Amino acid sequence: MRPIVGITMNTRAELSTYYVESVEAAGGCPLILSRVESCDSIKPVLDQLDGIIFSGGTDINPHYYNDDPRYGLQQVKPGRDQYEFELLRTCLNNYSFPILGICRGLQLLNIYQGGNMYQCLEKEKPEGIMHALWEKFPMHYPSHAVQVEKDSRLFALIQEEKVLVNSLHHQGIKELGQNLISTARSSDGLIEALELAGDRFVVAVQWHPEMMSTRCEIAASIFKGFIQECRVQSTSMVSP
Repeated sequence: MRPIVGITMNTRAELSTYYVESVEAAGGCPLILSRVESCDSIKPVLDQLDGIIFSGGTDINPHYYNDDPRYGLQQVKPGRDQYEFELLRTCLNNYSFPILGICRGLQLLNIYQGGNMYQCLEKEKPEGIMHALWEKFPMHYPSHAVQVEKDSRLFALIQEEKVLVNSLHHQGIKELGQNLISTARSSDGLIEALELAGDRFVVAVQWHPEMMSTRCEIAASIFKGFIQECRVQSTSMVSP
């Protein structure tokens, strides 16, 4: 039976197709989660999930990490921020299913755990490599390498220490949040993947494997491994 995987709705609805196709190809049953005012409204849905993906999208309001807007900040969606922080809190505290974060999803998890962000890498980390490459390369095209920690869940999924990834982000992690482990970095030292310490599968990457999964076996393996985690772990409520 295919595990049911919730996917947060991307700001651009057409981009959600990549997540749907990647989950389906990996053996899961994809379910787009529309934004609601309160997670209580979708509790019956959350109760049925075997896993969840926090997708990419717009910048997160810097007030969530106690910063003021800086030059280079791009569009913010306050409604999505409020909803997804509540949804992440609900998933972490009330459920035990696996969580996969992609791009904004990685940033959401880092901020939720008390970390902060470079609001614009070009302005705040100009000595680094170029990461915002959506106008330079096709979105699915691998544009730079990341070094993966061998003792990590990510390595267990992809079985590679150095991988080429696409790069479509202009922000990045500045300080890592509590109980998070950095599991991959680009050549300029920027954190490209992380996971939550402990036994639970909570993994996030800064790149977009959903756009590469039909062309790249390594990208596809992230979804295959995630779906396998969803399959073997039953959805259960954690006692408060």
